[in-house]
Amino acid sequence: MAKGGYRQGAGAKPKWSKGKTVVLRVPEVLAERVLDVTKFLDEGKEISLMSDIEVGQRIKLPFEGKEFEVIVIDPNGLGEGQPTVGFGFNMMEKYAGIPQSTLSTWVHRENEVDWLKLPSGKLFRYIEITGLDSKTYYAIEASDWFELAFDLIDNPGKTSKSLKTKLTAFLRWFAIKGFYAEAYTVLKGAYTAKDSRATTKWLEARMLGKIERKFYTDLLQAQGCQGSDYAYWTDYVYLGLFGMRSRKMKQVWDLVDGDSNIARNYVPEAKGLEAVRYCEDMVVRLFVDDLEEAHDDAINYSRRKFIGGG
Repeated sequence: MAKGGYRQGAGAKPKWSKGKTVVLRVPEVLAERVLDVTKFLDEGKEISLMSDIEVGQRIKLPFEGKEFEVIVIDPNGLGEGQPTVGFGFNMMEKYAGIPQSTLSTWVHRENEVDWLKLPSGKLFRYIEITGLDSKTYYAIEASDWFELAFDLIDNPGKTSKSLKTKLTAFLRWFAIKGFYAEAYTVLKGAYTAKDSRATTKWLEARMLGKIERKFYTDLLQAQGCQGSDYAYWTDYVYLGLFGMRSRKMKQVWDLVDGDSNIARNYVPEAKGLEAVRYCEDMVVRLFVDDLEEAHDDAINYSRRKFIGGG
């Protein structure tokens, strides 16, 4: 009788319920822990990777290359383990442009509850929170802040043009981030920290013009520029385009943008920044062996395109 070969039911019983296994290399010191977690999942159990969330816990979010600080209002505000967060006057002034002094005048107390009452009459809850550092913080829930920003744009009143521009940029940033989070969740089943960093980096490049700027600064660096040389060439571009250094031109934009009583040859900030980006890009394209010559030619073309005259 022949021996060996396949016999139904023979051999060791499978240890895993999820099917075929693979060899995986992990650090030796973590091997047992990884195996324990894998067995737990193989049994159909769920593991929460979320650490305990507490009222008053502060976190930082990336916003236009900076950090935006928010505070946890309710750890289960949107459901179990799904917190609501908010932020205070300081963050709204710093990144959305609404002065703290203005926000303070809108604080309204009614029935022993503090509210933020807008000129339009809308009310938003103003919440006192004790942080994990035992300090007292005042915050408005995030969705209320976005509603507030929309209200100021829809009912501008005395809202300046520059403030509306900042509010729009603030809303645009988080709207795009939110949209991509939803899209990635549908496409990939999850929106990860890596995805968030990728969309943040892309937004910074897209919205702040960092891609074009990098090519320009790379060229300057390749030609031996360092330290104050970058500021020199930035001012060279601004002087050529607008007749004043970059710092002075930005002060002019802050002072008169949106004012109808300005000189006829005034260049609005949005158009001016577009001209600067175009000019720096042209420097990269036109450069042969002389930085000054490339800048002069680029400034001439940029003035003809955006300002008029050569």
